[in-house]
Amino acid sequence: MSRCMVLNSSYEFLTIQERWVDALSLVIAGKATPLEHYPDVVRSQHEHFHLPAVVVMRYHVKTQRKRTLFHAPTRRAVFVRDNFECQYCGGRLSMTTGTRDHVLPRSRGGEDTLGNVVAACRPCNFRKDDRTPDEAGMQLRQRPRPLTEDEKVQCLLKTVRAKERNAWVACLKRLGLQLWAA
Repeated sequence: MSRCMVLNSSYEFLTIQERWVDALSLVIAGKATPLEHYPDVVRSQHEHFHLPAVVVMRYHVKTQRKRTLFHAPTRRAVFVRDNFECQYCGGRLSMTTGTRDHVLPRSRGGEDTLGNVVAACRPCNFRKDDRTPDEAGMQLRQRPRPLTEDEKVQCLLKTVRAKERNAWVACLKRLGLQLWAA
């Protein structure tokens, strides 16, 4: 069946409920309100229920997150944003063959943020070394930027089914929501 995105009462991303029955239990118990449903229906002997795609908790759930989830330049976030391509030569990357490169090196005051980190292949990263792209005679294919809402959804799970992504992104767009407020 389908997974469910759970938002906190502040409409910020909280978690992904892997089992549909757990998400439905939150709704039936009155702990969450569904914002979007899948077309799928489950039936009991006396009732039928639409499976929730996105729910919002009725009460605030405290979390221990120190750094905002979608602003950290993790390998997955950088590679998804850059479409698994080296931003210098355009070569294809995988999670094992690619590297993260700081456009302005950290040794020169560059920050470890999505606005300063790009995906790069090992040869390009080695060639650029501890220099800026201009100093190394290299050109960026795209400037580093924050993640879009669709890219945030792709970063949530290793595999996001198209049906889930479409339902989640449609709900977020319809309500004008962002997964994680800055």
